[in-house]
Amino acid sequence: MVPEPSGRGRPGQWSWLVPVVVSASTAAWLTGVTSGRTAGGLRIALMVCGALFTAAASGVPLWQQARTSRARADAIAAAQDARAAMRVALQDALDPFAALLLQLATARAKDKLLLRGEAIGLAVTTIAQVCEPGMAAAAGAPRRLRVCYFVLEPGPSRLLVPRAHAGRAGAPTVSFDRSTAAGQFLLRIADDGWTAIDDTEQLGVPVWWDEDHQYRAFAAGPVPGPGGEPAGLITVDALTPGGLATLDLPLVRLLTHLLSLALQM
Repeated sequence: MVPEPSGRGRPGQWSWLVPVVVSASTAAWLTGVTSGRTAGGLRIALMVCGALFTAAASGVPLWQQARTSRARADAIAAAQDARAAMRVALQDALDPFAALLLQLATARAKDKLLLRGEAIGLAVTTIAQVCEPGMAAAAGAPRRLRVCYFVLEPGPSRLLVPRAHAGRAGAPTVSFDRSTAAGQFLLRIADDGWTAIDDTEQLGVPVWWDEDHQYRAFAAGPVPGPGGEPAGLITVDALTPGGLATLDLPLVRLLTHLLSLALQM
């Protein structure tokens, strides 16, 4: 998501403004009073100094206001550019999905398994591509997201198996079942719905799906299957704590539901 532009500066950004204006105003008053008690060149010098102090007292706030206006205009332009980029990215994302769903609707049964695999790859790639631009605009730099898909193998001992990933390098290597606390946690997410973790170090249960253990924030949610039962799990992770604060979760869920439609056709 793109943050709303604002003309407000950071707290303390203009903390020097009031002392400068008060000092300049006071100095202008003092030079005015003093110049009235002098004569000759000194009086002229004091009058010139008084004029300069008066100009500073009135000009500095105007200069600050102009800078704030320019910053706000730049923020609005950046937000508009980011929204335009998001619309283009979303259009580019939805068009291949629409074509793939049409293929699935008309494909023979033996071809649908391959097309469903393509849908999984398209989903994780699209989520990684669409979410990264908005987050980069909000933070000023790409967050190097990674999106993973785990297929949920049904049965008495349900198992989450990594199937695909996109974005940041590093394929998921760990499967999850109820024999571990991490597996119980992720299977509960698959049943209950989307969950976002701002910092993995604050999480009581260590949940790692790769060998590097580098990501510090993640969001995970189910991919609905037939009858509403989960068919898999989508995860989005970032390297920094709070790195998913600007994640457009409704957009991710939309793409997840498109994948769900593809898997059920």
